[in-house]
Amino acid sequence: MLRTLLTPLRARFELTPKVEEAFPPSPVQEEEDELAPEDFARDVLIELMRNSIENLREADGTRAKVQVLAEVQRIMLQDGRTKDVFREMDGFLVLMSVLSGIRDGSGSMIVEPEEQVHSDTVEATRMVFMITSEAMLDHARNTVYFKKEVGYQSLAQAITPLVSDKTTVDETMGYLLALALQDFTVASIFTTLRGVPLDAVDAKLLEYEPRLGTIRYPDAINIFWDMVPQLVADDNDMRYSVFKLFELLSHLSHRNQAILSSIGILHRLFLSYYDMKEETTGTSGLSKKEKSVLQKLLRKLLDMGATTAEARFIFQRAVKEDDTLDPDILDVIKYGMKSRWLEHISMESPAALTLSEDGIKGLPNLGFTFMTWIWISELPNASHTLFKVRLPARELVHLAIRTDGTLELETYGCPQRTVLEHSKLNKYRWTHIALVHHPHRITNPTIRVFIDGVQLDTLHWAYPKSDYSGQTIAYTIGDASSSAQMSWCIASAHFTAAPLGDDLPRLIHHLGPRYYGNFQDPKLVSYLTYEASTSLNMFLSTVATKLPNAVEITSLMKAVRDGLGIAENSVVFAFSPFNAPQSGDVATLPSIGHSKEFKVEADVYVVKAACLDTALWKIGGAAVALRLVQLANTPHEVSRALSILTDGLRNSWQNSEDMERLRGYEVLGDILRNKAQLVNMTGFETLFEFLGLNFRTPEQSTIVNVVAYKAIALDLELWSRTRKEIQRVYLEHFTTLLLTSRYKKFNGEQRMSKMGVVRKLLFALQTDWYQHDMLPFLIEAIKAAALAHFSKDDAIKPIVSYIAANLHQESDADGTSTPRSVVSRTDNKDSQQKAEQILEVLISIISVQTYFNQFCAALPLTRICLLLLGERPSPVTATQILLLIGTSLQKSSAFSRKFELITGWSVLKTILPFCWDPSVNEAAIDVLLGRTPYAPRSAEQQQTREVCPQVVPVILSALQHGLGNVATNSRAETASLSNASDTSSHFSSMNESTMEVLIEELMDLHASNANFRDVFTSHSTTQVFVDGYKGFVDKVGVLPEINQRIVRLLEKLGHFGLALALGNEVAGSQKREILDTLQKADVVLNPTATKMAIDPRLVADTRSVRQRITSTRFSMQVGERTIMKTITRMSEWRKSIQDSEKKRLRKNFLDLRETRRQVSRLYEWTQLLINERGVWPHPETKMWRLDETEGPHRIRKKLEPENYKAPSSRVDGTGQQIRDVHAPEADTASSTEVPPWAETYEISATETDADRQLAEEITDDKHRRIRHELEPGDVIDAVTTVARMAGVDSSPGLLIIGRSHLYMLDGLVENDDGEVVDAHDAPKRLFFVPGSIVELDGPQRAQRWSHEQIASFSDKTFLFRDVALEIFFKDSRSLLIVFLDKDKRLFVDQRLASMIAKFSTELATTPSFVKTARFGKSSANAKSTTSLKVNDLSTAQRKWQAREISNFTYLSILNQISGRTPSDATQYPVFPWVIKDYTSQNLDLTSPDAYRDLTKPMGALNEGRREAATQRYANLQGVDEDPFHYGTHFSSSMIVCHFLIRLSPFTNMFKTLQGGDWDLPDRLFSDLARAYESAAIDVRGDVRELIPEFFTCPEFLENSANLDFGVLQHTGERIHDVKLPPWARQDPLLFITQNRRALESDYVSEHLPAWIDLIWGCKQRDPESLNCFHPLSYEGSIDLDSITDELEREATIGIIHNFGQTPRKLFTTSHPQRFNHGLSTLPIGTLHGIEEDPHLLVQDTKPLKDLGASVPVRELSFDTIGERLIPCPEGVLCAPTGPHEQVEWRVGSAELKVLVDRKVVQVVENAYCNCASFADSQSLVTGSSDYTVRLWKVTRSATSGGAYNSMRIHLSHIMRTHTDEVTCVTASRTWSLVVSGSKDGSAALWDLNRGVYVRSIWHGSPTEPDPVNLVAINDSTGYIATCSKLKLCLHTINARPLATLDLTTTLSYSALVPTITAMAFHEREFSHLGVLATGGPDGSIALRTWTADGTPEGEKARWEFLTIRSMKVRTTENGVTRPPSVTALKFLGESLCHGEETGKAYLWRLPE
Repeated sequence: MLRTLLTPLRARFELTPKVEEAFPPSPVQEEEDELAPEDFARDVLIELMRNSIENLREADGTRAKVQVLAEVQRIMLQDGRTKDVFREMDGFLVLMSVLSGIRDGSGSMIVEPEEQVHSDTVEATRMVFMITSEAMLDHARNTVYFKKEVGYQSLAQAITPLVSDKTTVDETMGYLLALALQDFTVASIFTTLRGVPLDAVDAKLLEYEPRLGTIRYPDAINIFWDMVPQLVADDNDMRYSVFKLFELLSHLSHRNQAILSSIGILHRLFLSYYDMKEETTGTSGLSKKEKSVLQKLLRKLLDMGATTAEARFIFQRAVKEDDTLDPDILDVIKYGMKSRWLEHISMESPAALTLSEDGIKGLPNLGFTFMTWIWISELPNASHTLFKVRLPARELVHLAIRTDGTLELETYGCPQRTVLEHSKLNKYRWTHIALVHHPHRITNPTIRVFIDGVQLDTLHWAYPKSDYSGQTIAYTIGDASSSAQMSWCIASAHFTAAPLGDDLPRLIHHLGPRYYGNFQDPKLVSYLTYEASTSLNMFLSTVATKLPNAVEITSLMKAVRDGLGIAENSVVFAFSPFNAPQSGDVATLPSIGHSKEFKVEADVYVVKAACLDTALWKIGGAAVALRLVQLANTPHEVSRALSILTDGLRNSWQNSEDMERLRGYEVLGDILRNKAQLVNMTGFETLFEFLGLNFRTPEQSTIVNVVAYKAIALDLELWSRTRKEIQRVYLEHFTTLLLTSRYKKFNGEQRMSKMGVVRKLLFALQTDWYQHDMLPFLIEAIKAAALAHFSKDDAIKPIVSYIAANLHQESDADGTSTPRSVVSRTDNKDSQQKAEQILEVLISIISVQTYFNQFCAALPLTRICLLLLGERPSPVTATQILLLIGTSLQKSSAFSRKFELITGWSVLKTILPFCWDPSVNEAAIDVLLGRTPYAPRSAEQQQTREVCPQVVPVILSALQHGLGNVATNSRAETASLSNASDTSSHFSSMNESTMEVLIEELMDLHASNANFRDVFTSHSTTQVFVDGYKGFVDKVGVLPEINQRIVRLLEKLGHFGLALALGNEVAGSQKREILDTLQKADVVLNPTATKMAIDPRLVADTRSVRQRITSTRFSMQVGERTIMKTITRMSEWRKSIQDSEKKRLRKNFLDLRETRRQVSRLYEWTQLLINERGVWPHPETKMWRLDETEGPHRIRKKLEPENYKAPSSRVDGTGQQIRDVHAPEADTASSTEVPPWAETYEISATETDADRQLAEEITDDKHRRIRHELEPGDVIDAVTTVARMAGVDSSPGLLIIGRSHLYMLDGLVENDDGEVVDAHDAPKRLFFVPGSIVELDGPQRAQRWSHEQIASFSDKTFLFRDVALEIFFKDSRSLLIVFLDKDKRLFVDQRLASMIAKFSTELATTPSFVKTARFGKSSANAKSTTSLKVNDLSTAQRKWQAREISNFTYLSILNQISGRTPSDATQYPVFPWVIKDYTSQNLDLTSPDAYRDLTKPMGALNEGRREAATQRYANLQGVDEDPFHYGTHFSSSMIVCHFLIRLSPFTNMFKTLQGGDWDLPDRLFSDLARAYESAAIDVRGDVRELIPEFFTCPEFLENSANLDFGVLQHTGERIHDVKLPPWARQDPLLFITQNRRALESDYVSEHLPAWIDLIWGCKQRDPESLNCFHPLSYEGSIDLDSITDELEREATIGIIHNFGQTPRKLFTTSHPQRFNHGLSTLPIGTLHGIEEDPHLLVQDTKPLKDLGASVPVRELSFDTIGERLIPCPEGVLCAPTGPHEQVEWRVGSAELKVLVDRKVVQVVENAYCNCASFADSQSLVTGSSDYTVRLWKVTRSATSGGAYNSMRIHLSHIMRTHTDEVTCVTASRTWSLVVSGSKDGSAALWDLNRGVYVRSIWHGSPTEPDPVNLVAINDSTGYIATCSKLKLCLHTINARPLATLDLTTTLSYSALVPTITAMAFHEREFSHLGVLATGGPDGSIALRTWTADGTPEGEKARWEFLTIRSMKVRTTENGVTRPPSVTALKFLGESLCHGEETGKAYLWRLPE
């Protein structure tokens, strides 16, 4: 900025030259004539420049200044070296001074004409801008000086008056634009455009277009844009002109586009567009033309992406307030999302990046690899260097690009440049170049060049030798020579000291230019996009086809599994713009993972282009785009939203993973199913192009996204709802993928083989989804799918089963259920026709030999023919079966014999005649002649063709049957001609014509085919014809008259019969029969003719004996019984198939329904977008409920949202890696052969296993409702119905024991059949637990824990029934479940015991911090109260006596051991009333009068109550009943709900206990004083004690839900919050704090044993102590299971609820007293504590550890094993298990490393980690620069010795809510809480177990954020401290504000550095005070507590920080007076450790 700081009002500066000299003073010359003329001229010009600057300072008046400015310009143009003098003389500052004072006038008394003044002003302005431009032209130092020292903001201030003046604004803005472009020929552009009509603007701008060039000074453009409103004020034409100008600039060059996108004008431009678009009236409205150019400009800028803030703003505006979409904004986002630009470095040559290293001998000895991603905009005009390696004396490697795009290479091993002709680079695309050089002694060839992963050129050159004297080596990328000219970009570059294998560049190329890592992550495959992984899989598949054992497969798959294997130390350099802090000009560029830096030379510009899909990830991931689809309501909106979604996923592996995690593709299908009619062709193509379809070149189509394809493309119901044209294209896409595409084999075998496509399509065919006109396309799709993978399970069995089940419709006579009884959408009316069409498809497929072989190998074809034929086939079916038989005969020579062996031909002979028609007739003849539609034969071939003799009897039987029908019909026609219907007549006619055609065919065959004539050598075959002929003649012979058709039939039969009789094949007897029949026929035809005479020789049997024997053998007939047996068995088989298919269909419908139900519940992701911090917030009052997660000692005080279903953030539950690369499977389909044992030749084969292949046993999945809840890979071992107890509510559900996890699913039970059903739909007896209140409408939870998370379990009683079980987990959760009987619990007990034993040797979870006063001594071994058993009682008692645990903790332990649990309101933990003073203004805890008498029960605290109790006891004794003192109890479910009535879920529990409504207002809990009076004083009152919430949870005292409890009768006051005692100052937290202090007081500690005796001890049932309660309240007094009467049982349960349950007795003798010597707040033997003696803390003289002077301590990690603190530097964090395990990161890098014993064992390259914290030894939390918080599971593998090592981390959750980078994070396993601080000014609270957002703590506001840089959690109390630059805040675990410190008011506050640099809580199990330590940059450490003691009486409590001690760290370095900055703090028990910027860590100790 301006040093002297100019003012825009007047230029009154005292500007003095600076000391800096550009040219050192010349030595004194003794003789002036010795000075060279050139030097003399230079010196003169320098002096003139100095004088001119001075003159300019003193010039008065604009005209005078113009003259001086002209002189300055002349001097500068004459000698560029005067530019340095200009800068030294503060020339820039003087120019700014002149510019700001121009508007002051000439300074003369003479008033000049206004025109002259304007002219002078404009000229002066022009000269200032021109001199400024000239001074920076080709002068880098002046350019940097003006930007850094003067500042463009100063220029903006100086020209503001000029721009504000309408008379000078055009000229000034023109000069500003000219300065930015460094071309003043465009300065007149706005004066020219002013007044030009809108229609002429474009033409006028085109005149200027040749003069527009590259933007040289981006900051000037920024100023220009800020001042555009003044330029375009009230002039819409000028506004359009400006937008059009910028659009032209953005299109001129890539550099312009990059600059305009990176200087921040996008937000302002979009805001202008949005505001003007919304303006529908007035002059400011947006014209159509202006809107168009604005949209183009926005698209152009968005092409370079947008910042996350800009993208968030744009997405927010896309959705209107009424949740409808803005189509215009949607279009803008759509085009922006298509951008593929990424962060890159723009190089406008000359431009280069150079890295120099000293002491290098040469190139790496083992070879090297150089790789880079580049984009070429303009090719060079001469050879241009891309990369070179150079020593001072020689060049080792030189890679260059030529003018035609080819590469040329030169090395020191072969100094002659060689053109790599095959390696050619194209413009306008990202290209990957890899140069690999092996040492010559290893490989041949030694040099390999890869372009886009493909090896294109090789050379065999010698490897450049090393220089053994270490020198400086320079690695240069680019060309900085003055002659270089090329426009290009670099995305990244790597140089490794090892040559890569030939297949690895392909994998690296597929990672894409967005990959910025160092190839260290072993899971590189996870960074692949869908298209990239598909491409690699296709490559592997292709290689496997050509070379099954190719090395490429092995090595590439090894890289996929284990990473590239590039050692990190072998990476010489790697760089990308990802490491650059921001866009713009830079001087250096850091190397990835190294401290090395590249020096920037010439014109290099970093472009931090963030594609919108990258911004989408930070905003909210795939859910954001999915939400747009959900809100779309028109076809246009749907197509645009789909485009945004698919483009957001296409190139972003992060968004793709997010979509998979959300099950987003299923959700998308669900959304589209409801919007199907809105899907237009554009939307369809958009979606399917994303799936891999290529509509422009269909042969390029392949499936790139298997999961999306399965969820969307195979959702046939979805697409059946779309428009007809969409349905057709959709169904045709199957053919495209599986038959048309070049990659059809890959699509079919690698992608779709396991999707069950054929079954899905057949299922759709059975529904009514698709109308009749779509069925042909559906059937074609089935055919394509079957052809693609014609295997047994995928195609053959499904198709044959479907045909067999549907081809023959049978009535459901047995009344069994059909699929229609389950789902009514089955289309049964056309099922037979559909099956016939599928049969036709099947036959067409197996007509190909390959498919025929596969079919025969899968199923017995012969029996399949009979199966499909059926008993009563239709003609169509019969025709198809004959076609199938004919095809089989052609394909298999053995088929005929096999078919005969199963009586196939005999079955055909029996069945086919009944369905014979012309089509069957033709098919039979085709079989006879060996013809098929797929292989027709010519007439010549038919004469010699071997016929199928077996089919002739079938044909003749059909002839016999047909002739009989003809005769019968003729008789019927003759008998009643008048009654004959047209239909019967038509049928008769068709039958006669069919027979006529058949006879003609037989005659022709007999005449032309000798083989056919030989068939009649079979006696039986001939006899069939003879019998048929005779029968027909006999029947028609009795007719009174015959028609012409019968006449023709008789004549043709006679001709055929005569031909047979005259042949030699027929036996003599049959000849005679034929001739006899001929004579009869002749009589019928000609009754009056003479009888025909026949020569006996013609009918003589001329056959030889052998021929006769053969005829007899061929005539052997299969008996009718055998035939019927075969038919019956086939019918049974078909019936079993039909039953199986019905079950399958039913199962499919049920599965579909369940899937739909599951998906319909997958919309929690919307909550992330509409919550108070979402992209589209829907303001809604949050309701809260008590979280069941427990803190230390089973404290429950954390709240969770009640009406907000938080979306899951899990990322480890998706199962398989979807974008993985797989080794191709072996291809066996092409070589399928039919084995000889494929079919059995016995007739009984119909009983073999082959039949059962189709009739599968379809088992109904009874666990379908729960299977989706299982973890990936888990299997159900056991399921049992239980009731989960929560208070008094009983939620029926399932306890599922899996192989790896334990599950608790609410709302589901098992029915009597073992099927999982909704509890709503199940009988009550299946889940009712006696005594519980069944809750079916409450929150239905689905919880799960891995087996290793199970900590312990404990058998419990419920209502004194020993059937309950409480399971405790390591994540602070517990589960109380009640079983229906004890046996089921015993089974679960055994399983849990085995699980715990299995993991008992595992590393223990990090224990909770500080359970005792001394953290370091005992916390590591401290047990949680959840796992305590009875045998731990003595240990707890001893610790309590020694003051190692607090009173509260001890009582919690007693409650736990006695069976009390917060999960059961009937056995809720019981705590004592301790305070009796509820009226005083101030509570004196030192006075015994403030306390209740703990030696007596509540019912005996005063004389009146004692008398009443004694009288009640005596009265009961007098009537021989079990006596008791009190009719109520100190603890019951009603008491618990009474106290917790304001806190959900107890609110509803109370109403349930009260019968559905509140109690009377006066009986509700509304006043603490009155509650105590009722419990302790009032004779008619109760005797209740307290619950633990009175000491822990202030929220239960507040009516935060604003419930209406009614009005108190005696005061008329409305009940709201609980009325607190005056000393609580209207603050529930203060009451809780004071009550807890009272509990821990000396008085209570002294008298607590007496109260314990009453509750758990020797006085538990003591009449003398007046401590006897109702007998039914004691354990063992009731056995509910023995009560059979329901009414009696219910009454007994009611008594238990009312009278409560007394805890189990623990002590039989009086409880011992607590030791009371020493300080009562400290354990026995501890003399000092930090809270008690903070002034005694002293810093050690020796450091705990010294990391080094330049390594500040940033973290102090606690080692739970060694119980010590480990100082950690920046970016390092030690695991709790010890310093040998660490995680490391570096801010600005994406890498997160895991180190064990200082060795890197894992690298995660996408962590983007800024900060980290271990929650325990198994959980890591990181805060990321991509705005997310991530949870990681920490695992360790076991060694052979049982020890654990080899730590690994696995990402489990990605949590979103922040809108800027996360800067700090901390976690508490104790409270299952994560707190993250961010630059957005908020601290977010997260649930550690579920990984969900809970709420936020704000510093500042979202519009003015105050970044949070420190966060801390107190593990003892759950308090949260957050610190920003401006304030320090303290909140409770529920974000209740406690205390705030305004840091700006502190003495150490500075605007430059944070006031607080470190902080930590002092941890104690109970702290009377509470201490927060903070450290500052000045070496200060402050110990602060918080208190409300200063609150005035009558006012609400005011909490404030109170400093109890301030300390200064010691300065240890000599000569250093400033104390070092405190960078880390941590308490270690009663010691404090601090870390310094000096690298040292010191302990502060108390005296021993």
